[in-house]
Amino acid sequence: MKLTVNGDKHEHRGDGSIETLLEELGAKKEHTALMVNGTVIPSEDWNATALKENDEIEMLVFVGGG
Repeated sequence: MKLTVNGDKHEHRGDGSIETLLEELGAKKEHTALMVNGTVIPSEDWNATALKENDEIEMLVFVGGG
């Protein structure tokens, strides 16, 4: 499935779920916020959200530090 993730083309080889996309990208779910086609998807809704061909994903991964 072809997606755009943070402006870059990405070939998703998983089942179309947000969780498998995050695993594929190596993102830690507990530190990630994302939008699909401009809509913020709360982490509690990730299991109920199916990605579709040509979706545009904006992903923010928060990193602690000082």
